[in-house]
Amino acid sequence: MPDREVELPWGRARVWDFGEGEPVVLLHGIAGGRNVFFRVAPLLARSRRVIVPPLRGEDRAWPRMRLEELLDDLAALLDGLDGVTLLGFSFGGFVALAYGARRDPRVSRIVTQGAFAHFNLRITDRVALAVASAAPQALGAWYFRRRVLRGRETRSLAEHAPGLDALNVQWAGRIPIPTLASRTRIIGGTDLAEGLRANGTPLTIAHGRIDGVVPFSSFEQLRRLRPDAEAVAWDEVSHMASLTHPELVAALVT
Repeated sequence: MPDREVELPWGRARVWDFGEGEPVVLLHGIAGGRNVFFRVAPLLARSRRVIVPPLRGEDRAWPRMRLEELLDDLAALLDGLDGVTLLGFSFGGFVALAYGARRDPRVSRIVTQGAFAHFNLRITDRVALAVASAAPQALGAWYFRRRVLRGRETRSLAEHAPGLDALNVQWAGRIPIPTLASRTRIIGGTDLAEGLRANGTPLTIAHGRIDGVVPFSSFEQLRRLRPDAEAVAWDEVSHMASLTHPELVAALVT
């Protein structure tokens, strides 16, 4: 993808940046990296300027990441832009929703897919997270496969995007485990409910009814918190919609 180098609070980063029109910034999930948008970005670029940054910690270990740092990174990325649509997938949607509380006038709309206001970590999740934090990268990739690309997600990728199951796990295996652990602690320790109720930025939320990673109840909670939001529920679509159904994700924006 065409890219450029930008200065962010954590250092210099290369972001995908191509297409013409009103800007849309794509925020990736907790472990897959920006490659998760490689099927969606070209569709959006037909009518929009598409900007896809790496989130802090994608290419280096970041064991003590804070949500406010991620929001500051996004604010810096938006310098010089106006009329921006934020499109966040899963953890990226969580970040986009949190950023909405800042009421940045540069952001005209927020769109999320497979997102949540809070993620409840079970005791088993916390134990596995502690183990993964101290594990080599190979074991981290195994952990991701077991906890994320499981059941419906694996079947959905196999059916709609053959060959991308293994590739997506490979991408996830490149994310430093301390980064993954840090991001997971953020979603387990933060509840966006209050900020969402007060945030009036136009919002579209989308979710697959058979999402095997973020339960559909998370979508229903977002609807209760923001009854004014446009809500889109897809039948027979799971979590990795940007890979399995990129046209549906692109249509949320275009």
